[in-house]
Amino acid sequence: MAISFFDGMFLFIAILLNLLIIFIFIMRYRGSEGLEHKIGYFVIACAFPLVIILINYIWIGIDLWIIIYLIIIINFLILEAILDYILKIKFRKNPKIVGPYILFYYVAFWGLLAISFVIDLVIGFIVFGIFMISVGVTIYTHKKEKDKMFKKQ
Repeated sequence: MAISFFDGMFLFIAILLNLLIIFIFIMRYRGSEGLEHKIGYFVIACAFPLVIILINYIWIGIDLWIIIYLIIIINFLILEAILDYILKIKFRKNPKIVGPYILFYYVAFWGLLAISFVIDLVIGFIVFGIFMISVGVTIYTHKKEKDKMFKKQ
């Protein structure tokens, strides 16, 4: 079955977002805040094609759960823009904010996975593989950051 333009765009964005998250965590770990911040603009910019995809999916009458997940993904990217780029809040060390933020992140990225699998099984597994790499990089970099903090004390 041929993949539509909008489905292809969604799959591209799903892969791109996961790759960008990997690069962000690597840059954060390496202390390259400036580059991490610049990569974040690309993450947030992904909201624009996702809005176009959402409008198309509503127009063609795609399943409601896909619409809901797309809204969640877009809202996560908007929240990211607000917290990191508009308000410039250092929320990642505040458990009252970071806990719900991480939950929202994983719900949004679960949506990327779920929709990817519906569009194309093989590419769904590619998105899943890259997502698992991003989880691994996240865990590794956080563990190393904690190790660094304990060595300083």
